[in-house]
Amino acid sequence: MSSEPLKCGVVIAKNGEIVTKTYNQQRKTNNATAHAEILAIKEAGTKLGRKNLEDCVIYCSCEPCTMCLSAIVFAKIPKLFFGTTLTTASPDHLPISLTTKALLGTSTHKIEIVPEFMKSESEKFLRM
Repeated sequence: MSSEPLKCGVVIAKNGEIVTKTYNQQRKTNNATAHAEILAIKEAGTKLGRKNLEDCVIYCSCEPCTMCLSAIVFAKIPKLFFGTTLTTASPDHLPISLTTKALLGTSTHKIEIVPEFMKSESEKFLRM
């Protein structure tokens, strides 16, 4: 496994305004769950004073992993933009290889997915 962490970044917005932005912090915090999406959802919930973020949009530099996509579903975020696929960003280091499409196929909460949003910029950012 690479010694360099994947530099995923996330922004959550509401009505075109940024609610929160963050990045992966697993190594910094020694916490396996400190993915950018998880941290952003927690912070947005705190700032907005509620757990459901049904009026927000999430932008991720990389396709969310299974844990993060589940958190997006539980937060009821209706729209997900991501830059590059998880298999492109980390092809040899996925402990669970379940695609966004496969996981969302089992969910009652439907999410609009916009893949390859700012793909080239995301791929550059992930490896900076």
